Amino acid sequence: MGRKFVLRRRRNREAECLAAYEPGIELFRPETPAGPLILASPHSGRIYPEALLERSSLPLRKLRQNEDCYIDQILGFARHMDIPFISALFPRCFVDVNRDASELPQDWLDRDEAIGTARAEIGLGVIPTIIAEKTPIYNRPLKAKDAMPRLDALYHPYHQALAGLINDALQSFGQALLLDCHSMPGFTQLGQRRADIVLGDRHGISCRPETISRLEVLLKARGYSVTRNHPYAGGYVTSHYGRPENNVEVIQIEINKDLYLNPVSFARKPGYARLTNDLREICWELLPRTAEIPLAAE
Repeated sequence: MGRKFVLRRRRNREAECLAAYEPGIELFRPETPAGPLILASPHSGRIYPEALLERSSLPLRKLRQNEDCYIDQILGFARHMDIPFISALFPRCFVDVNRDASELPQDWLDRDEAIGTARAEIGLGVIPTIIAEKTPIYNRPLKAKDAMPRLDALYHPYHQALAGLINDALQSFGQALLLDCHSMPGFTQLGQRRADIVLGDRHGISCRPETISRLEVLLKARGYSVTRNHPYAGGYVTSHYGRPENNVEVIQIEINKDLYLNPVSFARKPGYARLTNDLREICWELLPRTAEIPLAAE
């Protein structure tokens, strides 16, 4: 009796991953925005499909350390204040929307005019292949033909939506102020505690001096230690969209995770509520004074 061969369809894990991100972004576009302020959280996505975990050499806990944990939830007050808001639902280790779309390894690029970057060459480009400390994400090398569809499915829709919010603000108010919100490790590799907040404006390029100064004053008035541009001056979003000469200002905000998060268990600390309330009040201060500040959401 001859041997029977059973043909099995090879799983397309990349397609399974992309299917988990439908939609890939959370977008709040109020019918009547409260002002020119826009909030964004590009790195707080925490959907890790099983197909991604199967391809990874790292446990979920390690992948999540690369995440701006709960920043999107901290900014949830935006809906109660009619502040436009955008957040990526996919994790930073899958697609990093705070990179240029061309930041890819050189051997992935098939266009003569395209140039990879040193950051992309080591695996920290728009489609990361490593996370901190040069730890590989995948148990097998990622292939360009598999990964490149992520740009069309996730990266470009995110930026199209973000550009739309900025254009809405320009049309309605003649100006836009984008706060691109992130979180950072609480301590340096040498064990020194970082400032509570780092404000990045690309060293004075992405917003007007008085705008970032006002934000710094509001933060310090609530007891936060604040530094500017070190060690984070702002990424692609800050440099690409920040055009104060065209009335578009962008500030990157890095929030110290030690204020609100247990980095091992990912449990929220008591400081989570205080941080949320303080940021809500600060955003109200940055809006035109046309209404009373809404009560905190239950």
